[in-house]
Amino acid sequence: EALVHRGEDTSDRPPAVVYEHLGYGPHAEGVILARYGRAWREQRRFSLSTLRNFGLGKKSLEQWVTEEASYLCAAFDDQAGRPFSPDALLNKAVTNVIASLTFGRRFEYKDPLFLKLLDLTEEGVKEESGFLRQVLEAIPVFLHIPGVAAKVFPGQRAFMAQVDELLAEHRMTRDPTQPPRDLTDAFLDEVAKAKGSPESSFSDDNLRLVVADLFTAGMVTTSTTLAWALLLMILHPDVQRRVQQEVDEVIGQARRPEMGDQAHMPFTMAVVHEVQRFGDIIPLGLSHMTSRDIEVQGFLIPKGTTLITNLSSVLKDETVWKKPFRFHPEH
Repeated sequence: EALVHRGEDTSDRPPAVVYEHLGYGPHAEGVILARYGRAWREQRRFSLSTLRNFGLGKKSLEQWVTEEASYLCAAFDDQAGRPFSPDALLNKAVTNVIASLTFGRRFEYKDPLFLKLLDLTEEGVKEESGFLRQVLEAIPVFLHIPGVAAKVFPGQRAFMAQVDELLAEHRMTRDPTQPPRDLTDAFLDEVAKAKGSPESSFSDDNLRLVVADLFTAGMVTTSTTLAWALLLMILHPDVQRRVQQEVDEVIGQARRPEMGDQAHMPFTMAVVHEVQRFGDIIPLGLSHMTSRDIEVQGFLIPKGTTLITNLSSVLKDETVWKKPFRFHPEH
């Protein structure tokens, strides 16, 4: 009721005072933590339409994904049947797809710059969910002590410095007379169009945050979900066999999968959705905030109230799911 039926009134975000002290700029919001309003809608529309429809040089999003999947499979093959943890390789594959979309390039899995980017992304995510981050958000007066933010968030600062380097390199190689190569070029085109428009959310400050958002939010969530999928296939060999059978029947072994195959693979799609339900990787989601006084299930929630939603209560609801605490693709 709150997030769907009253979505217009609960889509705001509580202010994140920490970020102003990390040098992100007072008006730079990116996509994830942006306050609900014109800038958020503008950035969301731009990001979605660019990722979905943009040819991104010569390749579509689907081509980037299937190409990277083949590199990932080759890296799995390199293990020659020895036991290994797939986590690092999954992170690399997902990050490469994001890098392809944002910077028009993929990295070799052993590239030192790539490994540094991965380490900093992971470090920044840990800092974001750490205890000190919560303390500073609850008692922001501590942030006025010189140097506190830098000491508490060294990973995030280093990650943003790396993003700045990649963007600087991109600006130097960009040719404004040519079609955009990737999301960054498309954003820079919008920045140029918005020059002198104080209301526009297309700015250099916002570009670095949109790119950072795509990396941090996209990498960890996608690779964690894929890790759950592999684990659940190992634990449920009967499900794995049925998925493999459907893959063999619809796609075969000779060609790469395509998005269009989904329509002919009902069991595989059921498994994908059940992995997401059962994995439940962000049980409390992100904080929301009411943009006006609203009533939900008879309770008055005043404007400006922070909402923390228990998504697990839906994903594991015993009145909805036959076996809420079991992996059960028939759901």
